[in-house]
Amino acid sequence: MPLRRKKTTVFAHIETTYGTPVVLVAADAIRTHGAKLTPFNATAIKRDLDGAAFGNAGVIHSGAHVMLEYDVELTASGTAGTAPKWGVLLKACQMSEVIVATTSATYAPATNGTTSLTQYFQLDGQRHVFTGSRGTYSLKYTSQGIPYLHFVFTGLYVDPASATDIVPDFTGFTVPRPVSFAYTPTVSLHGLSAVFKDFSYDHSGQVEYFNNPGEELVDIMDRQPAGQISLLAPVLSVKNYFTTTKNDTVGALQVVHGVTAGNIITFNAPYTQLESPNYGDDKGRATLDAKLDFQYSGAAGGAGIDDEMSLVCT
Repeated sequence: MPLRRKKTTVFAHIETTYGTPVVLVAADAIRTHGAKLTPFNATAIKRDLDGAAFGNAGVIHSGAHVMLEYDVELTASGTAGTAPKWGVLLKACQMSEVIVATTSATYAPATNGTTSLTQYFQLDGQRHVFTGSRGTYSLKYTSQGIPYLHFVFTGLYVDPASATDIVPDFTGFTVPRPVSFAYTPTVSLHGLSAVFKDFSYDHSGQVEYFNNPGEELVDIMDRQPAGQISLLAPVLSVKNYFTTTKNDTVGALQVVHGVTAGNIITFNAPYTQLESPNYGDDKGRATLDAKLDFQYSGAAGGAGIDDEMSLVCT
């Protein structure tokens, strides 16, 4: 019988020791959208032997590893001070997690973060396990759409095998609210509350797989956060983003999505710089479209690090 692609489930759990697999259970299920597995990545070394005839002499594969990417709906837990289920995924993308009971869960960059995950990709009775996984992520808000986190993970290869499907328990994943007038009350860029169409943030973590005598691991070596935004173009006498860009001005960006306690997620980027502002079109209305560069406060002579952005659930 053919494998039914719709029967795809992802599971993830934080490892105690890097690369040592954790046995995953129903509660480790991640409610994903569009999960895509690259089950075998490796260097193919051609033997390229001398001989009496033309032709291939075969290849040797070295450094097998796995990649998995998927979307997760950007929703809070429903209870202020309770971590969202996707929090474990951000921690494996070199993000810190700070919980304030009954109040908030905050995620911010963590240059020295070392968390890793064991993940399962389950496809209709076929189980691909990979360990030591670390990754990077992006955010996407589009008006009249569901806001998403997009994750890309790299992990250590384990031979896949047929196994009885784990029945996923998606408890803790809440129903998303669309990016809209009713549910996205605040978008502010450099002090101007704006009407916006699209916003994206890419953490741009530099995720590297290493395989050398004495080591096999996935590590994160750098990040270069960037993004894009499309706003209803303001009158220049109210806000001149072209001058802002010319003067290399750095200012705050804030996007608040959700309106009830336990379901509010706030994206904060205090040191945002605009690049390449241009005019676009929204059904005949002019938009201001720009690239965004997200900086840490130390870049401007301050003392701060790991403070270029935060994601706060309240």
